[in-house]
Amino acid sequence: MDVEKKFKDIVADIFKIEVNKIKNSMDFVNDLHAKSIDIIALIAATENVFKIKTNAEETRKNRTVGQTISYIKKKLKK
Repeated sequence: MDVEKKFKDIVADIFKIEVNKIKNSMDFVNDLHAKSIDIIALIAATENVFKIKTNAEETRKNRTVGQTISYIKKKLKK
């Protein structure tokens, strides 16, 4: 499973941006201008697509696309 591609597809869909413009260094709030509802949608879609459960405290630490990809990969290994 290509976690990075799947997650970037989710980000592209939620933030209405082309996949090829999404960089791992992009910050959800500062670069993608995420609002609370966007973050909720992102978490829900991520949990659904990857069949994982996240917890709020861990999720808050993921401020960039790359951090979130690493987090998903870690969760999938468990």
